Amino acid sequence: MKKALKILAIALLLAATVVPTQAQRRVVHYLPKYEQEPYHFGFLLAYNQMSYTIKTVDDYQNRPQPNNSWPNGSYSIPNTKNLYVYNVETLQTPGFTVGIIGSKRLGRYFDLRFIPSLSFSERRLRYKIGILDNNDEMVMKDVTKSIGTTFVEFPLNIKYRSKRYNNIGAYVFGGINPKLDLASQKDNKETDSQGNEFINNLVTKRFDIAGELGAGFDIYNQWFKMGIEVKMSYGMLDIVKSEAFIYTAPIDQLRNKLFQVSVLFE
Repeated sequence: MKKALKILAIALLLAATVVPTQAQRRVVHYLPKYEQEPYHFGFLLAYNQMSYTIKTVDDYQNRPQPNNSWPNGSYSIPNTKNLYVYNVETLQTPGFTVGIIGSKRLGRYFDLRFIPSLSFSERRLRYKIGILDNNDEMVMKDVTKSIGTTFVEFPLNIKYRSKRYNNIGAYVFGGINPKLDLASQKDNKETDSQGNEFINNLVTKRFDIAGELGAGFDIYNQWFKMGIEVKMSYGMLDIVKSEAFIYTAPIDQLRNKLFQVSVLFE
């Protein structure tokens, strides 16, 4: 969130510098009747960072997990009484999004946008696990689990445009984004040396609905309009599958979170 606010502040500062400069000189107004057209279409390219919002179980650090909560096969630990999860945190990794834009004019300053998209990224959860052996000695282990993500998204939002200054205009938008994670069950199983399958990753639900807020700028030129925008997306559903499993035991609720910087062409 801090990164999004910083980028937005820089964009506003640049606009505050550029717009008055343009107003002081005569410029050609490109696409002067653009906003009067009922429909617009285009495409979107974006950089994203996906992560999770984690709500942990109360006092989870003092709740021992039996050894059989650890993945089976090559990951089982002999001569171990209990396992403890001392910390779990989410790590951000870069990804990208592509989408098709459909925009419907609702009024002088309002548009309805529908942008079906594909988003690719990877989330990582880092665990600090304490292993208590039969001699009551604690051994600490850091484990990072990677969760591949391929979202099919259907964001629907309302865009409010400012009055256009020469060939630049600002806007804000908000809406909802139903999404389906095609990779939510992928790579969650591994095979041990005996050929037995076992779960070795966090298991999440496929479907989610996110609330979205963002802002951006429209830049008009002779042939098309280009937009630059930032948005934050927060999942509204708990997506963790509760199981007697060391990677899910400390998590009470898990929600999707996304930061995205987009370039739009219409």
